[in-house]
Amino acid sequence: MSSTFSEGWYQVAQLKVALIPTTKIHKQVYRGTVWYVLQDACSGKFFRVPEVVYHFISRLKVTKTVEEVWQSFIDDFPESAPGQEEVIQVLSQLHHSNLLFFRSESDHAAILERRQKQTRQEHLTKLMAFMYLRIPVWNPETMLTVFSRVLTPLFSKVAFIIWLIVMGFGVDTVLSHWGEVRQQGQGFLSPDNLILLYLSLFVLKFIHELGHAIAIKRFGGQVHTLGLMFIVLTPLPYVDATQTWALRSRWQRAIVGSAGMYVELFIAALAAMVWGQTAAGVVNSLAYTVMIIGSVSSLLFNGNPLLKFDAYYMLSDITDLPNLYKKSTDQWLYYFNRWLLGTPKAQSPSDTAYERTWYTLYGAGSLMYRLVVVLIITLYAADLWIGLGIAMMMVSFTMWVLIPLWKLLRFLSSSQEIRKNRRRAWSVTALVFALVIGGVSLLPVPYFIKAPGVVQASNSSQLFTRSGGYLVNANTESGLLVQQGELLATFRNPDLTHQLQLIEQQLAEVSWRIRQALDSDQASRIALEKQQNALHEQRSELQIRLNELQVRAPFSGIWVPSRLKLKMGSFFNQADELGTLYDLSELRFLAVVTQEQASNLFDERFNNHGELRLAGQTEFTLNVTELRLNPFRQTVLPANSLGWPAGGPVMAQRDNNGNMTTQEPFFEIIVPLPNGLSHAPEMLEGMTGWLLVDLSWRPIYWQARQALLQILQRRYQI
Repeated sequence: MSSTFSEGWYQVAQLKVALIPTTKIHKQVYRGTVWYVLQDACSGKFFRVPEVVYHFISRLKVTKTVEEVWQSFIDDFPESAPGQEEVIQVLSQLHHSNLLFFRSESDHAAILERRQKQTRQEHLTKLMAFMYLRIPVWNPETMLTVFSRVLTPLFSKVAFIIWLIVMGFGVDTVLSHWGEVRQQGQGFLSPDNLILLYLSLFVLKFIHELGHAIAIKRFGGQVHTLGLMFIVLTPLPYVDATQTWALRSRWQRAIVGSAGMYVELFIAALAAMVWGQTAAGVVNSLAYTVMIIGSVSSLLFNGNPLLKFDAYYMLSDITDLPNLYKKSTDQWLYYFNRWLLGTPKAQSPSDTAYERTWYTLYGAGSLMYRLVVVLIITLYAADLWIGLGIAMMMVSFTMWVLIPLWKLLRFLSSSQEIRKNRRRAWSVTALVFALVIGGVSLLPVPYFIKAPGVVQASNSSQLFTRSGGYLVNANTESGLLVQQGELLATFRNPDLTHQLQLIEQQLAEVSWRIRQALDSDQASRIALEKQQNALHEQRSELQIRLNELQVRAPFSGIWVPSRLKLKMGSFFNQADELGTLYDLSELRFLAVVTQEQASNLFDERFNNHGELRLAGQTEFTLNVTELRLNPFRQTVLPANSLGWPAGGPVMAQRDNNGNMTTQEPFFEIIVPLPNGLSHAPEMLEGMTGWLLVDLSWRPIYWQARQALLQILQRRYQI
């Protein structure tokens, strides 16, 4: 709580001020505590004050000084009256929000200075957010009023039941066609789909924003602004939903916050059902695009409370924590001021353990997530144009580094709050900066490569019938251990049998003719003997081919047939695969590393040690000490399961032969897997996992610089 008296009280004590007549008052309750929201009807700005502060400012009159009003209030409410410091702060904020007027001579210089300051602040805000410009276009209030009887029932109980039913059918359609959903997603961001993608996005976001406007109208509010918001130069619609602050019920405010996602998910569910019932074509592609945008993008952005979109305001309303983001930032600033700088009178924005927990956790999570989002947007802007990316990076650096640093220096230099501990504040701040800079630039930390891969048998063989024929019998049990020489499949080839019979008859005829020519015709006998030898060779070859109609295991291993049970009695050509035999006595793990990652494996930082974790068996970590780098670049993945179309982590696409081909070449790390280990994960052919390759420890600055240079080289050829 602020102190009763303040050194700056003399600056406001003799002022005669009052709330402007156009101020609207809205009473609200947060966690059992009454608050009042003051609204400037002209500008639409809102300002929230506690109940006791509202009772004080409601007494302000232009016929009485602030000192007189405060003394009178203390007489009536001695226990709860605000202190002088709190009164100064409230009057300053009301003045900044244009909610006060004065009974005094006009100070034209002060008015001009204040206007110029506000103009500079607005220009600075627009400059800092030049990637997020907002341009008002239309006042939809008249349209919403005319069609309110038709639109507001969209948020009734009956409409909500219909929404649940449609959502159920939409989710069921997606789950029952999950394979097709993933496969069609391969071309979602292809250049020929970008126009359809943007148009769908614009229309959906327009409906999304109308959902907010209709919900506000449903609860008695007004919406006077609908415009365009340029996010990374991409125009998207928005509505001014600040009237939500005037709603008394927090559940009404939460419904307004969810209204956009409510209508967008409904349309996405309808699109999913249309997509599931249509064949490939324009309608199918449009329905798929609407389904993905209306669900995935809506939930990732609007449904993420760590960003100041719909879910953030819903979380603020449901938890009864208005201004959650600002209060979370103030909470961390309080920790810094109180515990590092040692300011004993530092005031925490939280009054209870409930608030303190929320502010602390949300502040940390939101900061980290926003940094990631800024990085992603900067990279996207650089992809559009490298100059735009540089500008975005400079603005982000200014917002996240230079401005906070300037505010910190001003605070350390001139704040009266730390006048008694200013020396400690400067010393601690300098020490913290030194530790951070030194730790980032000098302190080595673990450095490793994380590469996806697959378990493969060191020796495997695809089996074929070299003679071709009709499948008569086969071992169709998959995963069966077979021994070397064991019969796997039997074929019948009538043509080969008939050819063998013909050759046997020809041999009998040639033998008879040779006996006739023994005494009479020596030349004919020599020719017949050559013919006989040729027939013997043909018979031997046919007998080999007939023997090959019985396919046997060339070595002991695990037999995996290729759907032979469904092909019984069918004819197999020589190129038709019967199955694969895996020798699991020796397994290996093939890890895929990019060219940038592989550069660290060609020098002394590669210490031939790593850790292997297989999918589904994360409780096991296998330490490996023998890593062999294949120094030849490749483009075909060792297993299709590693590619994006199959749900893997590597960006790849299928070629004409069905192989997963990467867009950029990669290198392989071969890891022999030991057998017979106790407390080891179960290792089978085709299992995927991750290999962590230990490298020499490096400082965070070095690692970040290395990653940045690799990104610039790979994405922008710099």
